[in-house]
Amino acid sequence: MKHINKILILILILLGLASHFATAQTGGGTVLVVVNGAKITSGQLNEWVNVAVSEGAKDTPELRQSVLNDLILREAVSQDAKKTGLLTTGNNAFKIKLAEQNAVLELWFAQYFKAHPLSEADVKAEYEKQVSLSKEPQNTKEYKLSQIVTNTEAEANQIITQLNKGASFAVLAQEKSLDKTSGARGGIMGWALPSQLVPPINSVVPNMAKGQFTVKPIQTNNGWHIVMVDDVKPFVLPSFDEAKAGIAQALVQQRRQEAVSALMKTIKISQPVK
Repeated sequence: MKHINKILILILILLGLASHFATAQTGGGTVLVVVNGAKITSGQLNEWVNVAVSEGAKDTPELRQSVLNDLILREAVSQDAKKTGLLTTGNNAFKIKLAEQNAVLELWFAQYFKAHPLSEADVKAEYEKQVSLSKEPQNTKEYKLSQIVTNTEAEANQIITQLNKGASFAVLAQEKSLDKTSGARGGIMGWALPSQLVPPINSVVPNMAKGQFTVKPIQTNNGWHIVMVDDVKPFVLPSFDEAKAGIAQALVQQRRQEAVSALMKTIKISQPVK
């Protein structure tokens, strides 16, 4: 629910700012209010109420009034933004485009999880897997990791040079990493046991200390990785009830990455002919 609500907020922002986009908000039905000449109709109100209901809300007079108040506010903001030129000031046009792209990205992931839902059985199976892994000698410690993923070794080496000069790992991850999921969080992947990591990262991490990043990029099927150890602690297996929320979150991130990897295999990337 919270995940989808973030999507709706982004879409509402985009539609609310749409004067650039279209000053008058249309939609069939009775005109409910007019905001400086722009009509807000029952059809438009019904659209947003239907979205809210699909997310679990109840269609009540209070909800409809709340949505109507929100539409009035957004129309007023939209008109003011158009009047003041806010949408084209500085890099605001880019920010709006980026917000739209992010909304599309999250809708794409939402559709993927609708087709590939995460079940309680999936979480339980992953927990049992961790129980088994915890008995292996290399898993006496767990590591909180961040990463930056690049297409080429040369690009990864350039980033390592920047890191050695004091550049922020989190900022570079946001700007450069191919893994947009972890990149959006400053590269943070979360806690993992060595046996949960892909080779050869799984053999490198146990030899690293807290605060260190790999001095050479590590190649996997997903690209070239720069990995940083944010923290280390002895691994103590929690109960299933204690662990299931974290496991579910990790599985969501894993499946997001799997969805991206599968998509990237279907596209063709080429350099323009000079």
